[in-house]
Amino acid sequence: MKLSDEQLDEVLASIASKDGIERQAARICRLLSTGAYRTGAVAHRCSVGNLSDVVTAAINPKISHLGLFIGCVKPPRTLRNKFDQKCGDWLYSFYTTDIAANDDDYGEGSSVDDWMKELAVVIDDDDELDLSALDHLELDVSSLDKPLKVGVK
Repeated sequence: MKLSDEQLDEVLASIASKDGIERQAARICRLLSTGAYRTGAVAHRCSVGNLSDVVTAAINPKISHLGLFIGCVKPPRTLRNKFDQKCGDWLYSFYTTDIAANDDDYGEGSSVDDWMKELAVVIDDDDELDLSALDHLELDVSSLDKPLKVGVK
């Protein structure tokens, strides 16, 4: 579910820190207000180590009065990580309390087709990841070429 600007403002006001600095909870809410994201993407983009703990302890109790919560569902297809390995990521998104993800009728916007449209940034039609967004990243692995010295002081 995508949030309107007004809904996002209400969410951010509800979870705001006393010093006005946006922390993990606010970063998660900003990201998920644009649609569903997989666990790894949320953790990476929002610098979160324990996503489920932040959601259950720092977000959901503070936004329940708005009729919203963040939940996760198992994706309709297996997701793969950047090494093309199957990963256990779930899909996190905002939900309204009147239509929960585990209800018999998910409601509009929660069909497999709707999920696949939202997942287009993560997987393509062939169940392969599009890593072109990472082309600008460089990893220095030169230190791995050096022999490991064991037991030498």
